[in-house]
Amino acid sequence: MKKRKSFGVKLWLWFVLFSAVIFLVLWLLQTVFLQSFYNDMAIRNVERAVSKMITHASDPDFYEVIDEIAVSNSLLVFVTDTSGNVLYSADEYQRLYGGTKQADDGTDNPYHAGDVMNWEKGALRNLPYSYQMLAKALDEAGTGRVGFITEDNAAYVTGVRLKDEKTLSVSLPLGTVGGTVGILRVQLVWVSVLSLALGFCIAWIISKRFGAPVAQISRSAKQIAEGNFRPELPKGFCTELDELSDTLGETALRLEKAKNTQREFLANISHDLRTPLTMIKGYAEMVKEISWSDTEKREKDLDIITREADRLTALVNEILDFSAMQANDMPQEYGVIDLSHAVREVIWQFAPFCEQNGFVIETEITDSITVSADEAQIRRVIYNFIDNAVNHTDDSKKIKVSLTAANGSARFEVTDYGKGITDEDLPYIWDRYYTARNRKNKAAVSGLGLSIAKEILAAHRAKFGVDSKDNCTFWFELQVCPNVPA
Repeated sequence: MKKRKSFGVKLWLWFVLFSAVIFLVLWLLQTVFLQSFYNDMAIRNVERAVSKMITHASDPDFYEVIDEIAVSNSLLVFVTDTSGNVLYSADEYQRLYGGTKQADDGTDNPYHAGDVMNWEKGALRNLPYSYQMLAKALDEAGTGRVGFITEDNAAYVTGVRLKDEKTLSVSLPLGTVGGTVGILRVQLVWVSVLSLALGFCIAWIISKRFGAPVAQISRSAKQIAEGNFRPELPKGFCTELDELSDTLGETALRLEKAKNTQREFLANISHDLRTPLTMIKGYAEMVKEISWSDTEKREKDLDIITREADRLTALVNEILDFSAMQANDMPQEYGVIDLSHAVREVIWQFAPFCEQNGFVIETEITDSITVSADEAQIRRVIYNFIDNAVNHTDDSKKIKVSLTAANGSARFEVTDYGKGITDEDLPYIWDRYYTARNRKNKAAVSGLGLSIAKEILAAHRAKFGVDSKDNCTFWFELQVCPNVPA
């Protein structure tokens, strides 16, 4: 069943169907409708020929014009008087018997309407049986010109009453196409059989040619799904499939990178979660078995347990918050906030850490810059940027925080003086679970800090990025709000 639905089989079937439709239309046109088309075209040609004869009816060479038109259009033409006496006749065989006889007047004309042809008299031929129908139709019409197909569908007859009391009768056989139809049918049988056989072969070749790269791409996609992120992808067949191969290859590389990043994250998070859990368990057992009766020792051990529990809670909350942001379940409360004040308060949160570990935070903060934002979430972005800088600065343990306003935008920057971000790491620093390998601080870092910052800034429609040339600077920009809160 799958093979029947394959790209190659479907392409082959559509090509065969297309060929069948073409030949069906050709059969209908060349056999079934050929007579109708022939009749319509023949009638139009006859009417045009009659109109041309009428325009030359008063010319001295009127009969010569009739001869020329009769021969070139395969017409049978009669010019008669009002009594039906033949004054002139012409047909397509005119030149074979040396011209048409002409009677100067009706008295010298040995043939009248309905007479039997007698070539021994050497005069004009007799009128066809349709002449009586034509004469009757002209009398009844009163328009001076009529045209009709005979009852046996053998000929088209048209006639005109000329100004000099003459009648122009023109007829054309319509049954001559019958023999042509028979010949065409025989031809079409052979042409159809040979063409369809050739079409099947061509369709099969085309389906194989087009189906092969598609099947290869399908197999490569299955290999990617099974964990092979470097499959062989076909190239060179056509632009669209080359682009599909490039896209699939890029997707495979991203999947490989995501899998490696996730594996690294699981290793990091397992280590980071195991460490506080181990310490909590160890110090709890120590309190229970050793320091329970020693008040001072017990208090120190309990402080360590509390600190490690807080650390574990922070890690778990960070993971839960990021999941909520991904699911758009994180509520946002926008308002006008003093960004300058918020930055200073976040920096103040790092004061004990900096004092204890010897870090220095240089500041350049413009006062009273207000923006419209969710204050708690923007504070979190500021905190994550500063925390990231602390983890990656050099041995000088110095970072710089600045907040300025220009052209209606507030720009926040955090600069560390570490080695910067490598070209290999730069495209992935905002990815979840990603942590650069050269971080200085080995404290619990889940790799979600910058990802959370990215989600928050994207929700605020803020501009953000990182510049990593001489130093590494993370930044974001928000539109300044003119309404300063009271």
